[in-house]
Amino acid sequence: MKSTKTKIKNKILAESNFDKIWSAEDFKCLPKINVSKAFSELVKDKFLKRAKRGFYYRSKKTILGETSFTPLNLALSGIKHKCNFYCISGLAGFNELGLTTQIPNNIVIACDYKFRSTDNVKYIYRKKPISGGVSERIVLDAIIDIKTIPDTTVENTIVKIKNLIKNKKVNLQSLVKTAFKETTRVRAVIGAIAQEFDFDKQLLEKLKRTINPLSMVYLNVGEALIYADNWQIKVDK
Repeated sequence: MKSTKTKIKNKILAESNFDKIWSAEDFKCLPKINVSKAFSELVKDKFLKRAKRGFYYRSKKTILGETSFTPLNLALSGIKHKCNFYCISGLAGFNELGLTTQIPNNIVIACDYKFRSTDNVKYIYRKKPISGGVSERIVLDAIIDIKTIPDTTVENTIVKIKNLIKNKKVNLQSLVKTAFKETTRVRAVIGAIAQEFDFDKQLLEKLKRTINPLSMVYLNVGEALIYADNWQIKVDK
């Protein structure tokens, strides 16, 4: 019968992705004490390196030197077993969808489990969009942060979001259904966008009723939203 150490080593060798971070969570079928001991031995054997306590990686030699782990991979390894949903959001996510050209210095991870942020990683509590996924979550977060996204304007960001919907890279139905549990700004912007796409009028009316008639959403949307007034969106003073 193979030892725990051999089983772990074989599984790691079978994984061609050197960026992967390993932990005891990847070997739940094996006794936890044996797994911890095996990891320690594999570090002594120089087969693995320790990223931080309880997390390990396999490096390889290249012409530029020995590879290491990235803060992003380490962060994702620490949360993936506790979350039902997570994704890269913030500037990195906005950049991925073409909403900004800015390259982020810090990592923002949206996930449905509350984690404490660190110097390098900011965790924001977000649930998986209804009938949607990563792209929809990033768009919703972009609307939340729409006034502070660098290298763009509120108007340009909305135009780009509409193009993502038009090109079927983002699901409008998911955005509308999820908007019910989002901020007033998100509900108003998504509602105004959806009205342009001749979306389900009954559902949009329900969404509109969730917005306080006395509340105003101040955004400089320019010509980007035809129905801005219908959704209480006014020019930001």
